[in-house]
Amino acid sequence: MLGNGKQRKSYLYVQDCLDAILLAMEKAQDKVNIFNLGTDEYCQVDDSIGWICECLGVSPERAYSGGDRGWIGDNPFIFLDCLRIRALGWRPKLTIREAIVRTVQFLAQNPWLLERR
Repeated sequence: MLGNGKQRKSYLYVQDCLDAILLAMEKAQDKVNIFNLGTDEYCQVDDSIGWICECLGVSPERAYSGGDRGWIGDNPFIFLDCLRIRALGWRPKLTIREAIVRTVQFLAQNPWLLERR
């Protein structure tokens, strides 16, 4: 894995993202609107890897590289201020863990999405 597994990220489920975009299109009043989208939490990369492994029933050996960033330009801590989109009434429906598990389950049920063409 790139990084040391301690990077903190705020992942967002794709449907929550789409819901936010649609709400912003409907309610935002400015000519140009910029919103951060995210949850009110973050997790370590190691946590997300653990949830994925648990969901798949696997226990791979973890190997890390790249120090605390993983790759040039990576930010080891991402936690966005989402007050502007929250003020329009948007809230994510899923936690980070729920979003990751649901995504893994969807991909497991649709393996053709991972096929190289």
